[in-house]
Amino acid sequence: MKTIAVDESTWKKIKMLKDKLEARSYDEVLQKLIETWHLVELDKKVDKVVMNDEEAETLINIIKKKKES
Repeated sequence: MKTIAVDESTWKKIKMLKDKLEARSYDEVLQKLIETWHLVELDKKVDKVVMNDEEAETLINIIKKKKES
């Protein structure tokens, strides 16, 4: 188990977030924050993906085939 130091303002925000998330622990709060950050970063990268309709259709077909197998 590791300990991290935060200022009083951060502590209050994390505590409030724990209540809002109905988290059982502060570790759970931090895991959720990390997961959310990863999703936001992924969303930013996905927004940058550009392809024409034919490429998009090919990609959709590949994904459908993967799901079926």
